[in-house]
Parts: sequence; C-alpha cells; structure tokens
Amino acid sequence: MRAAVFVTAFLLLGLAVATADSPQHVLPAGTVVVFISEGHLDVGARPGSTVAVHLRDALVLDGVAVAPAGAKARLLLSGSANQDGRREAAISVDRFAVSGGTLPVTPVDPLLPAIEPGTEIAARTQGIVERVGNRYSVRIPFPFALSTDRPAAYYTPTPARTAPPNSMIPRRRGPSPTPSPTASPSSSPTADASSEPSPSATKIP
Repeated sequence: MRAAVFVTAFLLLGLAVATADSPQHVLPAGTVVVFISEGHLDVGARPGSTVAVHLRDALVLDGVAVAPAGAKARLLLSGSANQDGRREAAISVDRFAVSGGTLPVTPVDPLLPAIEPGTEIAARTQGIVERVGNRYSVRIPFPFALSTDRPAAYYTPTPARTAPPNSMIPRRRGPSPTPSPTASPSSSPTADASSEPSPSATKIP
C-alpha cells in the first residue's frame, strides 16, 4: 500500500514538472494584426524607403498584452509593380517588437497603392509567441516542412568518364633527322702573291 502511494506521488510530481517546463500559453503563427501608417509612402519612391507604422489593436496572449496598441514597427518599400494597369508598392513590415523578442510579420497584401497617413496594413505573424510562467519567447518555425521520403536505394550514379591509359604515356618522338652532309668547297690552288712571271735574266756581254 505504501509503495502504491509513493508511485502515485512520484507520477504526480513528474507531471507537475513536465507541465511547468512545457509552454502553457501559445500565440500561434498566422495571427492577424493591423498596422496604421504614420506617414506618406509613394509607389515611385526609391526601394529601401521606410515609413513608421504602429499597431492598431493590442496583441493579447491569455489576457496579457504582449504588444500594446500603438507598438511601433516600420514599413519598408522593396519595389513597385503594375497590377491591372495601376502601379502599386511592394511592401514589408519589420522591427515589430513584442514581449520575448522581435516578431516577424508579413503583409496580407504585399502590393498596395500609394500609402497615406492612416492607411491600414493587415499582416500575419510568422512566429509563435510562447509563455512559460512569467517568461515569454518568440519561436520561428521552419519555413518549410521537412520531407520524410527516403531516398531511392536503386539509384546508381553514373561513373565519371576516365581517360584511356595510353593517353597518360608521353608520346615518343622519332629520331631527329640528321642534316645531310654538305660538300666542302674544293681546294683550288690559290694564286700566290709572287706568282707573276719574274723578268728574264739579262745577258751580260
């Protein structure tokens, strides 16, 4: 009987610890939030131009505002595009801080006409806000689902083509042709400098 009581108490203690360590409250990704533009942003502005925006309604998690109404963010112009004959701005929202960190959001409609002060920009959260006790954290899920497909076992990669072994042996060169002997100039008798006929001896009477 005493052993059963100990086992039950141990199980209840483990369940309490697991509950304390696991997130008690979660604000899921995809929650819709609305921002209000505080300035003018022309569709012909240079990409990278910004305008301040603020949160219209408080973002609440289990009765606690993790981002109050009026929380600041930034509207960023990333370019422009033509839709149905009209030019619209391609926008994004960043620097939206909540309890636990920066929460990424993306506009529901990333293309808008010229933005004036008071323009409403609807967006969806791309992260999960978790609460454990009195602590908050922002968790960013993977942008894609991991595939559980196993690779095909019958696939055999094609071997790379190798050069034939003979191509690696340096090609032997034949004997270099020996120059044919050239006839040396014939030795012709050279005329002596004193080869001129000497005067005949005069007879003395």
